[in-house]
Amino acid sequence: MSKNKLIFLLFFLLLCGSLLRGNHLSGRSLWTDEFFTLFLGSGHGREMKPFLDSFALRKPPPVIKAQAFKAFLKNDRQKGIRDVTEGMLYADTHPPFYFWLMYFWMRLFGDGAGAIRSFSLICGVLAIFMAYKAGKHLLDSRTACFCALYVAICAFAVRYSQEARAYSLIMLIGLTSLFLSLRFEKDRGILDGLLFMLINAIGIYTHYFYIFIAFAQFLYYTIMHRKNSALLTRFYIFFLGSIFLLLPWVLAVAQRGYNYYLAEWIFGYPGLINKASSFFLGLIGYITVLPVSNKTISALFNTAIILLFVWMAAPAIKDMFIRYRRQCLFCLILFFLPVTGMLFIDILQCGALLRQERFWVFSFIGFIPIMGYILRYIYDRKRMIFYSFISFMAISSLWAGRMQFGPAPAAVSEWINREASSANKSAVIIYNIRSAVFAQAYYLDDDIYLAPVADKQQLEEVFQELGSSTQKIFLVRHYHRTDNSLMTQPFMQAEYSGRGFCHKKDMKRDDIGISEYVKCVL
Repeated sequence: MSKNKLIFLLFFLLLCGSLLRGNHLSGRSLWTDEFFTLFLGSGHGREMKPFLDSFALRKPPPVIKAQAFKAFLKNDRQKGIRDVTEGMLYADTHPPFYFWLMYFWMRLFGDGAGAIRSFSLICGVLAIFMAYKAGKHLLDSRTACFCALYVAICAFAVRYSQEARAYSLIMLIGLTSLFLSLRFEKDRGILDGLLFMLINAIGIYTHYFYIFIAFAQFLYYTIMHRKNSALLTRFYIFFLGSIFLLLPWVLAVAQRGYNYYLAEWIFGYPGLINKASSFFLGLIGYITVLPVSNKTISALFNTAIILLFVWMAAPAIKDMFIRYRRQCLFCLILFFLPVTGMLFIDILQCGALLRQERFWVFSFIGFIPIMGYILRYIYDRKRMIFYSFISFMAISSLWAGRMQFGPAPAAVSEWINREASSANKSAVIIYNIRSAVFAQAYYLDDDIYLAPVADKQQLEEVFQELGSSTQKIFLVRHYHRTDNSLMTQPFMQAEYSGRGFCHKKDMKRDDIGISEYVKCVL
């Protein structure tokens, strides 16, 4: 392929990737996890925690207007980067790099849905280019184009390029690390080694699970270059250097005390069979998003996708192993080590990491070159199947841009606003799992009151407190798509059965359930 054709092709892929990622970017509601980006990235994390804790301690819990909760989600010029860092240490389980970047991003572009998601979009588009660069150094220039094509139209990559979370950045960092690692392996340049060291450290500063990607490269070098002591020693120095760069954050976390169980929603999920099935669901996520919720149709759809993928992939991977054995091993290590690590944590802690689609981003780095080679193999032998398959993937990515992921409060808040407009005073009582009260407040009218509760007793107390002055009360429950039971503690199913209010109606939308109560007419 000529240089001009290659430049045109890459430009076309970047354009297609940008259009897919821009599809409905700000049209969907922000969902629960994206609100963490808002209040942590804006520097409100540390003050948010004691504010919420006060609700659990006071009897009855205070009832406050939505406007007060929204203040924690606004870009505050009085907050500095130190406030962001302290918020991460005291209120969250994640490392700070992404939130440092978002602190500056929101000051430049604002804190609206489109503004905060656009950072992930840019990272996703850059990841397309880095997929080409990594594929070129790992395999060849032609296969690299198919790697870029895959990242450009893959629903998994598109979906996380439209979310105000760190996963699109992780894709970019992981592919950049892969590229630098491969170039260092070939040229043994000091600059490549130093950049690899820095990028790996940034990756772990972005998400703790990035250590899986770093260790996969460590394992590859240890296996493949065990007889080349000079290269291996130099790699070890840069690898250990990246770990050394983590020391300031490790000391800060150690001083505070790290509580992994702040991510309480992933624990208490036993069952090996479900964990095994999560592997196949994760693979399906690399190909398409599921457009149906019916369990029977979903099972048939998933089975068909897996069979189609195996039929296409098996001969291609066999050919790749014959022609590029070392490179194939590298990709397999990059793919399987994160999956195996998360499976081990799931078994040990009765967790649900593998059921979280977003955590598959760490294995995605190793899957990209494999999928690029599969697409090239199909293109060379079964051109019609190739065009049908990439059309299916592109359509799936368009669909992903309009799918609502996770508990997303815009639609239910608009419904509450309409229902509450006919009452002099209305209130929302919310089971405050994972700070859902801030997400709910974001789309509510300023004058609607909110009361987060932590148990059934507080629920009864708030109803009694509101009884004399409130005409309508909305009881709101935020669930989680991975498995509603993960977010369904017994009190979340409790209904109010006391005096003064009558149950009027229920609705559920975007993984949020609402029960509406009106003052009884005696």
